[in-house]
Amino acid sequence: MPKSRILIIDSLSGATPLKTLLERGGYAVEIASVRADAETAVNVWKPDLTIINIFCHTISALDFIEELGATPGAQEQKILVLSRQPSAPLVCGDKPAVQGYLAKPVDFPALGALLKKHAGAALPNKRIPVLVADDDPKSSDLIRMYLETEYYRPLFASTEAGALSVLKSEKPAAVILDLLLAESDGFSLIRALRANADYAGLPVIVATGLRLNKFLEKGFLSGGPELVGSNISEEQILATVRGLLADSAKASASAAPRPKVFLADDQAILLELMKDMLEKAGFAVAAAEDGNEALESIRKYMPDIVVLDYEMPGLNGFEVASILKADSLYASVPIILLTAVADKQLKLKGLSLGLDDYLVKPVDADELVARIRMILRRTKQVLDTNPLTRLPGNPSIQARIEREIARGVPFAVLYVDLNQFKAFNDGYGFDAGDKVLKAIANILVNQTRQCDRDNGFIGHIGGDDFIVVCSFKRAEELAKRIIADLDAVVPSFYNEEDRRRGFIVSTDRQGRVQQFPFLSVSIGLVHNTIRKLTSLAQISQIGSELKHAAKQSSKSACIIDRRSS
Repeated sequence: MPKSRILIIDSLSGATPLKTLLERGGYAVEIASVRADAETAVNVWKPDLTIINIFCHTISALDFIEELGATPGAQEQKILVLSRQPSAPLVCGDKPAVQGYLAKPVDFPALGALLKKHAGAALPNKRIPVLVADDDPKSSDLIRMYLETEYYRPLFASTEAGALSVLKSEKPAAVILDLLLAESDGFSLIRALRANADYAGLPVIVATGLRLNKFLEKGFLSGGPELVGSNISEEQILATVRGLLADSAKASASAAPRPKVFLADDQAILLELMKDMLEKAGFAVAAAEDGNEALESIRKYMPDIVVLDYEMPGLNGFEVASILKADSLYASVPIILLTAVADKQLKLKGLSLGLDDYLVKPVDADELVARIRMILRRTKQVLDTNPLTRLPGNPSIQARIEREIARGVPFAVLYVDLNQFKAFNDGYGFDAGDKVLKAIANILVNQTRQCDRDNGFIGHIGGDDFIVVCSFKRAEELAKRIIADLDAVVPSFYNEEDRRRGFIVSTDRQGRVQQFPFLSVSIGLVHNTIRKLTSLAQISQIGSELKHAAKQSSKSACIIDRRSS
């Protein structure tokens, strides 16, 4: 029986002891300490489990985890966040060096209470400066909006060096610190502050996605188990690894459909070799040996990507590509061209046709697999991503809801709609409106990750309409969290004058000047625990009715479907 493969993403010095432990446990282990090696290992070596040190400074672990989730064939990759961090007691020990510890997404009332206690209460004419050390722009933006609403003056840094530089020119009353800073980590900044007499008494409030010295079945950062702390035993590591790999083996029988590749090449032996190689890499493959056959087969097969040889009987690769790109049904299908000649003019002609890549024969097997994966990931993101919020659009929304219906387990769909958004757009302009949409998108993502990381899905229907799919047992709590977070940051969207009077003056849809209240949110919560849900159209209709009912409230509200028919 072949050994299970484990990839460790960490510095060599940090990974070597872990590699020795896992090899003693009977596993095949590789180490990647730079991003290129990690990408190659995932795409070619195809590990059964990837272990990531969240504090690895040579690879952005969070970016890499997000990339795995968007890579065709790698979405089911098992991930274990493992960081044996000796500095953890600075935050969670018996005598912590910080004044507060908050888990992301940040509980704003709790943050406000800590700030008032340690930095003082801010007022409109007494704006207290607070340094936010965080390299996550989405998180920083939400914290900024909250601080401004509460009349604090936020200062920002994304690195330890940047934070120390701010401290030289400003005198903040407190620091809000994420432990996952770029280039170093928050522990290093805490030590630097405590070692400097000028900053030793500065209150530090940690706001991070890490749960230190805890084992999480559903981690906030990775969606999988997370072990982060100063005392993690070898027995705990091995037990967690065994459990993950056992779960992976059970899930393999129900793996997602494989991406479909179509190959066309008139060299039969080479064609068979490429087909075999791609199938082993996890793709479903169909093939043809001439251009006419390829064109006919592509129209039947509907592949996710096409790989064409330039020189073929009948139609050559350019001719097949030109016909496909001129057909609206196939224009978005990515195409890679293979040729035996490294000719610049040929390449320019191919790029002008809208081809996605160009490889010279003989083709390196690993490179072809990596290029196909990269192009599929990019194409999926471009075709099905809202350009403003970067959230999945309607094709993904439909696919996810249909999947939940087919599973037959209790689930819920939250239809989320902003109230008074048109009036806000008219009064403050589209740029300000875009900032609001990005903010609500960030709130939805953060709270869904916190409430239902494994089952949660967030989509952007369009405009100010969003959708969240989650497990039923988490749905009502999630809706309450979304409302609380949005209500906390809404005042920051308005200028001082509008905030004082509590409304804005704008024109309604009939062109009449009216007073409009501040933005709020209406949520319609559809679920399948009382009545059977059978289609997206049915769910959309129910969601629309519930949202309409929620909009009758003068403030943010959620209406849950309680009808049996």
